[in-house]
Amino acid sequence: MLTVEDAAEHYALTPGTIRARIRAGDLRAQRINRHYRLDWEDVWSCEQGPAPKGRRAERYRMPLMTKSRVAAKLRVSVRTVERMIERGLPTRNIWGTVRINPADARDWLVSHHGLDLRDDWHV
Repeated sequence: MLTVEDAAEHYALTPGTIRARIRAGDLRAQRINRHYRLDWEDVWSCEQGPAPKGRRAERYRMPLMTKSRVAAKLRVSVRTVERMIERGLPTRNIWGTVRINPADARDWLVSHHGLDLRDDWHV
């Protein structure tokens, strides 16, 4: 089970935002003592994107990246990342915010732009 802090890191949001979403009923969580705990399935259910299944589930446990984080890693502008999204860079949308799975981004960048990226380029 995940903590609020784990979910916040995964979404690239603050723990306060996660708690607010839990209280609003947007994110299912269990309360154990005074702490919330979340299952991966509940976390993924908030992401608008394909549901991870089987072997792909592990890659969807990686923390998601913001557009600005992708831009910084690629040393391009955020607008360039937005153009990549328009051309098909896979995204996950969480409550109106765009997030990018690092493994999906790496695969897309390699296949569409021939970039030679290390497996851990998102770190």
